[in-house]
Amino acid sequence: MFRPATIRGLAFLFVLALFFRAPLLALLSALLLLAAGLAWLWNRYAFAKVAYGRRWGAARAFPGDTVPLMISIDNRKPLPLAMLDLRDSFPPGLEVDDAFIRVDREDRLVLQRTTSLRWYERVTWTYQVRCTRRGAFRVGPATLDAGDPFGFFRSSWQVPPQGSLIVYPTLLPLESLGLPARSPIGTLRARQLIRDPLRTVGVRDYQPDDPFKDIHWMASARTGTLQTRIYEPTTARELAIVLDLDSFEHYWQGINEELIERSISAAATLAQAGLREGYAVGLYVNGAPAQHESLVRLPPGRSPAQLERIMETLARLTPYSVTPVARVLRMAASDLPWGATILLLSGIQPQASRAELLRLRERGRATAWLYLGADTPPLVPGVPIHHAPPQA
Repeated sequence: MFRPATIRGLAFLFVLALFFRAPLLALLSALLLLAAGLAWLWNRYAFAKVAYGRRWGAARAFPGDTVPLMISIDNRKPLPLAMLDLRDSFPPGLEVDDAFIRVDREDRLVLQRTTSLRWYERVTWTYQVRCTRRGAFRVGPATLDAGDPFGFFRSSWQVPPQGSLIVYPTLLPLESLGLPARSPIGTLRARQLIRDPLRTVGVRDYQPDDPFKDIHWMASARTGTLQTRIYEPTTARELAIVLDLDSFEHYWQGINEELIERSISAAATLAQAGLREGYAVGLYVNGAPAQHESLVRLPPGRSPAQLERIMETLARLTPYSVTPVARVLRMAASDLPWGATILLLSGIQPQASRAELLRLRERGRATAWLYLGADTPPLVPGVPIHHAPPQA
């Protein structure tokens, strides 16, 4: 490879050859200088009008699926590329079985290929990529090295990651959660009728534990004593899944990744089952997706796009909580109409969670708890609790 000092040396040699009237030496040094100049220009424009692209055969997948990945290099100029070295990396969670795949020092899979491109030529390779876990995956960055045909100069071009492959959480058999294949959400829901604050059927004397907002002020003024509204009982086909990402009661105890992944898969399974049963389903999590700071807060919906939103959110979710789930239970309750069911899905049973569910139940909210822990399930008065321990 030529260095600036080498070119200066050739120029000095050419001047000396002219000074001492050495025609052969002058011709040789001139040819070398000309070749170096042409090589420099060739290398200078090696990556001009060169396009590097990655394209997934599918935008969504599940763990265990194999998705084709097309990688192409397009030379859109009359200047050929004599030798092009490619190095592209795959993130953990994706596996590729190919002769051109290597494992680097950081245990990442790396695609390494060498090729050449004629003028206006395009090459495309297809690789079968197997998804091993949920997540949002981006291949790259890629590094391309090219140079002139003489091998005098080399230049590099780094291509950032492009696009994403979303791998949804694994959907669990309902039987593994101890739920029937028919109407699993109906099995989990609270069976008590819930009062509808929009339909008042009468009033009664105020009691100390009545919510302040239930006071009927006009009736109280008319009778001279505080009166509380009596609501018409009703139910609503709305379900809010509240997912707890805590796997231990104290953060310094670490995380149980197996429990967290099962909880995320259970949330995806119940969301799909709920929408299939005709429920409006929402998702609330005491954590955040990757590269996001706000908590997951998807109000209930039953549109065709709702399941995709929930599944993608769960796919991008990091396995860390940022706040106690009791706070998220309160947040979900503030979004929901009376009659909607709040379903807590967790693998631990801290006192704060039990207390918040009890508080919501005493205020007339429909609550339920799908407990995924291996220990004895909790007991909360008035709250249906379904135990689905991990299977051996």
